[in-house]
Amino acid sequence: MKKIAKVLLLFLFCLTLFACGKKASYNGADKGGVNSNPASDSAKIVVDDDRKIIYNVSYVLEAKDIKSYQKKIEGKLNELTGYIETLDTRTYYSTCVYRVPKANLDTFVQYIDSFDGLTNDKSIKTEDISSSYNSYQARKEVLEASRTSYVKMLEDDTLSVHDIIEINDKIEKIDVELREIYLQLDTYGSLVDYSTVTVHYYEKGEYSEPTFFSEYAEYISDFFITIGKVILYLLPFAAIGGVAAVITIASIKHHNKKKRENNENKNNDNKEE
Repeated sequence: MKKIAKVLLLFLFCLTLFACGKKASYNGADKGGVNSNPASDSAKIVVDDDRKIIYNVSYVLEAKDIKSYQKKIEGKLNELTGYIETLDTRTYYSTCVYRVPKANLDTFVQYIDSFDGLTNDKSIKTEDISSSYNSYQARKEVLEASRTSYVKMLEDDTLSVHDIIEINDKIEKIDVELREIYLQLDTYGSLVDYSTVTVHYYEKGEYSEPTFFSEYAEYISDFFITIGKVILYLLPFAAIGGVAAVITIASIKHHNKKKRENNENKNNDNKEE
């Protein structure tokens, strides 16, 4: 009995830790902003066409009527020929990943910054991939020139079968490497030509922060729901196992019965003799 009580106490303690951790995480997301209006010191984003630079902009926006702001921002996005890459919407917040043409990135960012008091947090990160891009481009040109030369060699009628096989093998290897380079250059091109702007929208003042007991009850409910799902998942296997067990037991009983009957018949035969 004492062991059962200790297990129950340990289980309740673990649930308490999980609930506290979730509450801390919730509060952290709500108070993530450091600057109340980072737009005040917003610098103009100058796009350098001579270099391959990836721009990643991140926002945390918070307002009472945040959905109306989201609608305006996405309207501006469409106006600037951008698009929504991913969208994750919940009751009181949503996260959107926008892709904006690099030439229109500064216009889009300045538009978001123009809403006074809306921006709770903002960050701009850049990655210069010019060197890597140029390396892939140079390698591509060398491989394409080599491939052209090998294809030209195949036009020689004096080549032996062995030579033709060897040249085709080299062309195939070049094609494999070229496909990888084309894919990498396309990825780079997409990231450079269309900048990424991630916006976290939070509804302000429209929700009550969950209490410890409400979160505790939610964890208890989730726990039993999970157990129920596991039982439902295992039920067909348990049924199959039960049928197999019944068949096995019946088979064993039948075998033992036959064995006893055979033994009895042998004993009767021995007595008669």
